[in-house]
Amino acid sequence: MVTTTEHQALLAECQQWRDDLRHYREELNVLRNRLYSAAAGKTDKEFLKEVEHYHNQFHIQSINIHDLKHSIKHHIIEANHHPNFGHKIPHHQVEMQFRDLVNSLDHLKTDFENFISSQ
Repeated sequence: MVTTTEHQALLAECQQWRDDLRHYREELNVLRNRLYSAAAGKTDKEFLKEVEHYHNQFHIQSINIHDLKHSIKHHIIEANHHPNFGHKIPHHQVEMQFRDLVNSLDHLKTDFENFISSQ
């Protein structure tokens, strides 16, 4: 059984994850706009293939962010209704999903920055 203090800390951590994901979603939108600006007027096929790749990745990661935020929301709801926090979905599993997604997003951003700077 989780104490009230631990329970509140876990809920706060979940809320922080949601806030962080909101920030990442906003950052993806900025990167997407940079991509569109860089692509304007370009005709090189290899360059446009990379543009399409990053466009697709930004879209996929936006969906992943949405899905994980939704999972975290349900995790919070479950935690508020059940004394054993994370009964259906263990908290560490949600944390692992969050960390994996953040790593993917950071890697995508770094790759994109390298691509843009090489142009």
